[in-house]
Amino acid sequence: MEATEIYPLTEQAIAKLLEGRNTRLPDTKGKARRSVKRWPFPGTVELWIPDEDGLERYALATSLNLSLGGVGIRLDESLPEGMELALAVHEPEVSFHGRAVVRHCTDMEGECLIGLQFVYDRAS
Repeated sequence: MEATEIYPLTEQAIAKLLEGRNTRLPDTKGKARRSVKRWPFPGTVELWIPDEDGLERYALATSLNLSLGGVGIRLDESLPEGMELALAVHEPEVSFHGRAVVRHCTDMEGECLIGLQFVYDRAS
């Protein structure tokens, strides 16, 4: 994949990125605390956060980890659980754009650790 282009966020594209870094995809048949394993993936995540007026504001976050299901980020503000937002995930190999839902937000003294679950378009 060319890093100069931004690709739609798909499960197949994330799997290809993980495999490209020699990351073995999990066997999801067994019982585990998490349904999908996460791997450290430092990088930049752009966020377009909706407000009450139907507008969006822009913010930059740092990616902490990545999985087929989502991305863990660090941000200097909190986001409410359940909020859906637009994002672009930038890694050295490739950039993706799509949507995600805030699944958790933990305040850590001035910055927040946030779990975003990817929203995949099942029609494509």
